[in-house]
Amino acid sequence: MIEVKNSHKSSVPSDWVMVSSTKAVSRFHSPFILENYRHLNQLREQLVLDCNAEWLNFLDHFSEHYHPVSKAIGHLAAVDCLFSLAQVAKQGDYCR
Repeated sequence: MIEVKNSHKSSVPSDWVMVSSTKAVSRFHSPFILENYRHLNQLREQLVLDCNAEWLNFLDHFSEHYHPVSKAIGHLAAVDCLFSLAQVAKQGDYCR
């Protein structure tokens, strides 16, 4: 934003867009900023669409391997539990 005192407001080019103003100043965007801001918003929207499409693609491919991955996670959880119990047993001088 470009801030201009209201007393100099008449020197602002006519193709600039006023964004906001107060009693003392007015704020403007130049055509360059407006065009690039529109382009940025379009790119952001396209990014969201692409991310959603890739997420759905990932879910489709992951669903083929869900059961083996689920089994592996279950086995890792059991091993983690056994290691935790072993660590506690080692600290407390347990014999079982």
